[in-house]
Amino acid sequence: MIKLTRIRTAPPVHTNFFGPGREKINLELLKKKRDGELDAPGEKKWKSTFWKQSKDQLLTESNQKCAYCETPTRVVMYGDVEHFRPKSVYWWLAYSYENYLPSCGACNQEYKKDFFELKDKAKQLKGLAIGPNMQDADLVRLAPLLTVDPVDDTKGMPMKDFVKELKKEKALLVNPYYDDPAKCLAYKPILETKEVVVVPRTGTYAAVVKACEALFGINRKELLDLRFQRYTLYMTLKHTLNEPVLSAPVRNAVQNRLSDMVHEKAAYAGMIRYFETKPLSSLPWDFSIVSF
Repeated sequence: MIKLTRIRTAPPVHTNFFGPGREKINLELLKKKRDGELDAPGEKKWKSTFWKQSKDQLLTESNQKCAYCETPTRVVMYGDVEHFRPKSVYWWLAYSYENYLPSCGACNQEYKKDFFELKDKAKQLKGLAIGPNMQDADLVRLAPLLTVDPVDDTKGMPMKDFVKELKKEKALLVNPYYDDPAKCLAYKPILETKEVVVVPRTGTYAAVVKACEALFGINRKELLDLRFQRYTLYMTLKHTLNEPVLSAPVRNAVQNRLSDMVHEKAAYAGMIRYFETKPLSSLPWDFSIVSF
């Protein structure tokens, strides 16, 4: 997992998510909340066609990778628009651009689903109290302030207020748009089982990693294997650079390949960036290992 940067200009942000488009969908949402429609079971109460308009830009920002596991998504699937805070609980964020991340089907559909983890559930954010007797005029007044306008901060909930609310909630899950994964996630190669496991950077983040394991599947078998394959290549290249006799073209090629591996477009770049902070001698390695 690596830090992501959200682009907040139009274009590329779709008109659904700012200006009149944002206020219109917020008003619809508020009316559904008032009329009890959001209490109905199933997914028909949501407009999935609305948030699907963010998918292309989200995948561009994540370099076509899952924001959670860093596996390229479009090679085998188109990927999902994932609600970081589940819309079933955080109903007012159902159409908020700031609540969307690009995710692979495994992370979103098999693990995350509608779950969320907090350090203290008592601090969970509460939406506006929308009663059945509220008038349309009241909802029209509230609609602009329900969410952040990603393009014009003066038109919706101020971004600083939104971020302040998120921090107070103390979520255990890492949101790479707002959190730096490098501060809490570390990587442990295990030669015996041919795996690279995500572990806490320090003991402080043990609960964070546990939550990410449960809801992102960051240590599922497939990822352990793929990360180890990447680790095998990395270590081979690093040790190759230590060879006393190496032609200039070969040395340049190896260095360029290593540079590629830490680039934001590379799969599992977060892991390789972590290893780059460690002395090579501290990383376990055996030249007889075959990664497959």
